[in-house]
Parts: sequence; structure tokens; C-alpha cells
Amino acid sequence: MWPHTIAILVGGKSKRMGAPKHKIPTSTGKTMMEAMLEFATSTAVNTVIVGGSISGQRCIDDRQPGLGPVAGLEALLISNIDKRYLVVGCDMPLLKTETVQPLLITGDAVIFSGKEEDDFPTPLPLVISSNCRAKCSAYLESGGRSLHGFLRELRTTHIKRPKGIDQQLTSINTPEQLNNCAFE
Repeated sequence: MWPHTIAILVGGKSKRMGAPKHKIPTSTGKTMMEAMLEFATSTAVNTVIVGGSISGQRCIDDRQPGLGPVAGLEALLISNIDKRYLVVGCDMPLLKTETVQPLLITGDAVIFSGKEEDDFPTPLPLVISSNCRAKCSAYLESGGRSLHGFLRELRTTHIKRPKGIDQQLTSINTPEQLNNCAFE
């Protein structure tokens, strides 16, 4: 069990899905949020929801609503709940504990490499340290909104992406994507 905190991002508008993603049921009958909470409780000692309210869970609101996932990261890093966080989206219900284990190393920001050598790394899941707080706020103040753009500002550790985990790392954004997922 990782002795830090998993942060589940829920603040998106879910335009392509047509409803809040965390409330969408999967073929197992669990909502995406229920699947993510099961993942979180089997992976780390603490869980926090960022960007929305989920009954019975510790939650953090974005300090700057409407500015995307980087604003959620800023609120998380300012919260001082922990010094290290594994950040995931609420729309990653296929993610498994063993998949994220290679990321749980030291470093201010740790991400999986892209599928191909020249691909940009996968932004989530992301392990991030509270040491990145000032850079996160500065990036938002400069007008930056992209998670990829923010990660380019950091000194990141890239972990080679294990084979066979592509579907686990996919953010489910549409009903079609959800229907194509192989839930166990």
C-alpha cells in the first residue's frame, strides 16, 4: 500500500459523454467513480476527490474553476493534504494497482512514456510532489491550461510504459469508448 494520497479529478464538463463521467455506470453495474474509489482504496492509504463533491469522500474544490485539470492540480498541491499524490481521472475505471506501481518512485513528477519513443508521455496517471506547487500556480497565471503544457514545465521522470496497459490508461470520454471497454 502506497503511504500517500490518490487524487481523483472530477471537475470536467463531460461534454462528449453527455453526463458527469463519474456518475456513468459501467457494464459491471458500478459507476466510474465507484470503480476509481475501489482502485484508490486498494492502492494508497488516502484518497481525495478534486474538482467536485462526492458524498462520503474528502473533497477539494478548484481554486480557479473552469481552468481545467491544471487548476485542480493547483488546488490539490495547495491543500497540503500530503507531500506526494497519484493523480488519476474519474474516467479511468480500468486502471489497476499493479499498473501504477512503477510510478510510485521518488521524483517531483513521474509519468509513463508515450506508446512510441517520440510520443509525448501519458499525462495521467501522474505522481506529483507538493514541490511543484509554485510552478503550477505560475503556469496558470501565465495563461497555461494544458496538462501536457504544464508537464513540459517540470522536470519529469519518464517510466517506460509497460506493454498491454493502453486501455487502462485511456480516459473514457464518449459512450462509444465506454461500450468498447472490457470490464472484468
